[in-house]
Amino acid sequence: PGSTLVGKTKAEEARIQQWIQFVDLGITPHLSTWVFPLLGWTPYNKLSETAAIERVKTKLADLEHYLVRHTYLVGERVTLADVSGACALMLGYKCVFDAPFRKQFPAVTRWFNTVLHQPHFKAVMGGVEFPLCETPLKYTAPAKEAKKPAAKEEKPKAKEEKKPKAKAKDEEEEEESFQDAPKPKSKLDLLPPAKMPLDEWKRQYSNNDTPVAMKWLWEHIDLTNDYSIWKVDYKYNDELTKIYMSNNLAGGLLNRLERARKYAFGCLVVAGADNANIITGYFIIRGNADEMIEEVVDAADYDSYHWKKVQKVDEAEKRKIDQIFAWEGTVDGKPIQDGKVFK
Repeated sequence: PGSTLVGKTKAEEARIQQWIQFVDLGITPHLSTWVFPLLGWTPYNKLSETAAIERVKTKLADLEHYLVRHTYLVGERVTLADVSGACALMLGYKCVFDAPFRKQFPAVTRWFNTVLHQPHFKAVMGGVEFPLCETPLKYTAPAKEAKKPAAKEEKPKAKEEKKPKAKAKDEEEEEESFQDAPKPKSKLDLLPPAKMPLDEWKRQYSNNDTPVAMKWLWEHIDLTNDYSIWKVDYKYNDELTKIYMSNNLAGGLLNRLERARKYAFGCLVVAGADNANIITGYFIIRGNADEMIEEVVDAADYDSYHWKKVQKVDEAEKRKIDQIFAWEGTVDGKPIQDGKVFK
């Protein structure tokens, strides 16, 4: 009770989860690919190592950009985001982040040391000072053993293999039937083909000016059977602060919608000004059910937003959607400042 580790508000809770996912998905897998082979835990591959190093550097650069202006990841005190992030980076700081490497990311290193020197963190570490890497681990190929002359062995007589028992006809038909009817990955795959393929709309949106793409959309989309449109609003707009932070928060939701990529398209925008902004948007969803699809509901941040199906997409509603998809105009009198696209 009273702990700030998990955040003091719903908005802070969401941002903490966003940073934890940033580390778990963006840094930990690539750092493991880099370091585990050097410790002999997994097979070494030069191409994989090179790619992993570049990905770790890219994510650390993002973290550096943020920590230049912030002491901690969320708020002014240590949270689970800091604890999770520091623990994930310990492997790198111990094994491969030597002084020249650390020099590229001074703010990240400052933050890492700050978290490690928290009393509770040091207590878990047993009060021992964490050793920063001086000489990074390098892969050394194992020495080849001299080949020993193979001892001659008598070849064992080949055993007579038993012929497999012939399967009953009914059993064969059952197996064929099972193999010919794979289970669909989603209920949405059972829907009749849409008149407007969603991928084609995504290409139109990506390759044309937004007014041209929107004209194409309204001419081709079937909102009776194939698709539905949903209004999305962040529940805790009164807790939002900086525009760029709100936009990052919106991006956090979209990053968690990977399961829905085949069945959805959407835009979230940030409208207003620093300390007085909102996150809102629209999504095109496959199917016309009155309940949101499972692939979206399963997203970690789903409950932080209101999702409401637009029952009547009239001309006035279309103009609002046009503005959101173009990141232009206003929302409730607030100018649209930035946005994120899910496609």
